[in-house]
Amino acid sequence: MKLTRVETFKDVHKGFFAPDGKRIALLDQTFVDIIETATARKLFRLERDDATLLGVSFSPDERSIAIAYRIKNSTIKVGIWDVASRQEKLTLPVDDDDWRRDVDDLSFTPDGGLLASNIGGIARLWNVATGKEERRFPAPEELGRVEAERALLSPNGETLAVYFSHAVVIWNRNTGQARVLRTELYRDWRFSSDSKLLVLTALTQKGEPTEHSATEIWNVATGQRDKVIEVPREWRGAYTVSFAPDSKFLVIGGFRKFGVFSVERGELLVTETHHRSGFFEDSELPNQLNRVDFSPDGKMLLTSGDDKTVQLWRIDL
Repeated sequence: MKLTRVETFKDVHKGFFAPDGKRIALLDQTFVDIIETATARKLFRLERDDATLLGVSFSPDERSIAIAYRIKNSTIKVGIWDVASRQEKLTLPVDDDDWRRDVDDLSFTPDGGLLASNIGGIARLWNVATGKEERRFPAPEELGRVEAERALLSPNGETLAVYFSHAVVIWNRNTGQARVLRTELYRDWRFSSDSKLLVLTALTQKGEPTEHSATEIWNVATGQRDKVIEVPREWRGAYTVSFAPDSKFLVIGGFRKFGVFSVERGELLVTETHHRSGFFEDSELPNQLNRVDFSPDGKMLLTSGDDKTVQLWRIDL
């Protein structure tokens, strides 16, 4: 396996492939640029002058884009934008005043009719046509009175994963069954494309001198941890993670470095450097990767870093 850098996009924080892979959304604090993947040409821009943008997600048919944003450094909202008109057509009727909470796990059901979010500390499904709340997912009694910190729908729309303090709960939306996964979600999580696996970066040995982040793979059907993958020590932990479309490979991003691993063997197959520090740069923050993303056909890879660059890579098997 070989990785070849194809393009570097500067002054943006995160990159997201559209469902068909033909376009890329590049997220900055004040705008979202939609880029043509094949040519790296900017197609259009969505922006709000009064807000800081936090997260973005394409609807399955790519006619809409969900954007989470913070207004005046306080209130957090989620809006649904129409791609054709470039306008925000709907704003979810709820605010979130906890600036510490991540709200960038915006995920749609396969038909694009519902959107999952944890805004307001409550995991909910929203009707994106009407803006009405369809269903909410409170913490099981055994977890006590805790708020939802993250919420993520599986690609088939049948499973909703919600992170509460110290545990991930996965709900089967068809049966209502809930399983509690005792793990500490650290920075990132994704479902496999077939919705059978959930991968996350997790804190291990919390509170100990050896505390660090590793990658855990969980079986959705059984609620069991199938595998733990450690990254090289010089990566200083696992920050972000994503499955390849066939679920055979996993890309993990750490400190400066990222790599593609075999899911079956947990073996590091290839590694590359996303960020090379400047001569006078002594802060660790710009060296961390914050998002990685396989293209839907598995032939391309996006890496995003706190150095405010997004890089597009070609994968040669």
